[in-house]
Amino acid sequence: MSISEETLRSDLKKAMLEKDTLRVRVLRGLLAAIKNRAIEARGEELTEKDLVAVVKREVKQCRETLDFARQAGRSETVAEQEAVLSVLESYLPAQLDEAALRREIEAIAAETGATNIGPVMKELSARHAGRFDGKTASRIAAEIVGAKKS
Repeated sequence: MSISEETLRSDLKKAMLEKDTLRVRVLRGLLAAIKNRAIEARGEELTEKDLVAVVKREVKQCRETLDFARQAGRSETVAEQEAVLSVLESYLPAQLDEAALRREIEAIAAETGATNIGPVMKELSARHAGRFDGKTASRIAAEIVGAKKS
């Protein structure tokens, strides 16, 4: 899904009309985070990549809150944060699954002949920015590059 401020604003209006308080709260928070990012950019137009980065940051914060709530045994907070997370994730581009990520990393490693993780991760980021989990990609790249060294 492509993301833009206009899309978020129209979704906010729709949620307000439907009286979906959770979605309204999440979208208002997301639009505020985007506005803060625009202020940091000092008037430069935010690209879709910038918007995805803001959404990813919000998702990360939500996951951290969810982890803390689980550890504290706060079931009502867990349920609420899971709902917030599902709303936020609906605005992220489709993620590569682990098998597709592995195939892509193997192809990049073969093309570049890389013996270190860095060049593989750089090329992966250039091709699929925002569409993969960095920790998973790093782990897979380490396995593949490590196997090439042996």
